[in-house]
Amino acid sequence: MATLLKQIQVEKTLDVEEVERALAELWQETAGGEEVGPDDAVLRARAANLMVVVTNDAALTESQETIRKLAVIHPCRAVVMLADREGADSDIEMFVSASCQTETRAKNTELSCEEITLIAHGQFTSELPSAGIPLLVPDLPVFLWWQDLQRLDDDTFLPLIHSADRLVIDSVDLAAMNLHLDSIEQLFSRQGAEAIAVSDINWARLTSWRALLANFYDVHEYRAALAEHERVKIEYAAPEGDANGIATQALLIAGWLASRLDWSIERQTNEANHFLIFARKADGSVVSLELKRVELPEMKPGRLARVELQSTQNNASFVVQRAANGLHLETHAMIEGRPCPGRTLPVRNRSTAELLAREMEILAKDTTYEAAVRVAGSFGQ
Repeated sequence: MATLLKQIQVEKTLDVEEVERALAELWQETAGGEEVGPDDAVLRARAANLMVVVTNDAALTESQETIRKLAVIHPCRAVVMLADREGADSDIEMFVSASCQTETRAKNTELSCEEITLIAHGQFTSELPSAGIPLLVPDLPVFLWWQDLQRLDDDTFLPLIHSADRLVIDSVDLAAMNLHLDSIEQLFSRQGAEAIAVSDINWARLTSWRALLANFYDVHEYRAALAEHERVKIEYAAPEGDANGIATQALLIAGWLASRLDWSIERQTNEANHFLIFARKADGSVVSLELKRVELPEMKPGRLARVELQSTQNNASFVVQRAANGLHLETHAMIEGRPCPGRTLPVRNRSTAELLAREMEILAKDTTYEAAVRVAGSFGQ
């Protein structure tokens, strides 16, 4: 567990040396302060840089809590920028703070992480990159966690992209923002200094689903029936803030299946509570993908509930679904009407900090994700 030790305001926001002096003062005070005994050691660890951009106070508080949890898993220097574009003009304010791990195996060592917060309002938000980028620790990878998906091409975003090795987003928010996956797809075509590898926390939440669906194809006895399936049913809980929207997780899993199995999208229909897509398989046969919204008040908004591959020719079905208690993922298979052995796995409800830490271990492009987004981005067009 990580706890905030102290926060100090820095008056000279564009003076890097002043910031470093304030951080050094903070660590020195921490090492001899009440929280840590004089004989104890405080390890100032930084394995990466993390820039975070938020647009309101609530998101700032939530992100700072996530960063303190992240520090336990992946120590970093975090530069958090609040860009309140709609507020009255107000110059940048800067604060430095530290968080310490309070539960460690070593009795006399605490692993700590540092955070620099920049807050700007109105026209001064455009100055955040010039204030934040010089604060990055040299020779460490730089990750940009961008939470304002409506502004992926503005004056704040582009300079930060030029300084980052990887962009981190969370597409679960797209539906509530009335955005589509094609806004993310445009990131993949950037060239030169604007080229960037993309991590999607929402895609990471689907890792177990993708693994279990792919595992069906590892069973020799299932392959003939899987090759003949002509229907896919994907059920999901309504996205937050958009009761009639299609959950991004449903679009991503559909795009992943279509891209991995080499399906070409032909036509689509959108009805009251479900979205129907028709695709042509490599052998020329047609498969339908039904994305259906279901009422699941106990489930988090926008989350996947069930995926089923059906073959009427073989009277076969292959299902991955979330258990009624929400604590497990279950698999079921049936061929020629006969049930086959299934599996039950615990749901890994990883926190945002845990998912973010995993993404910060990757620098290369995720070509499988990009292919899924490109296909899913065509849905509804």
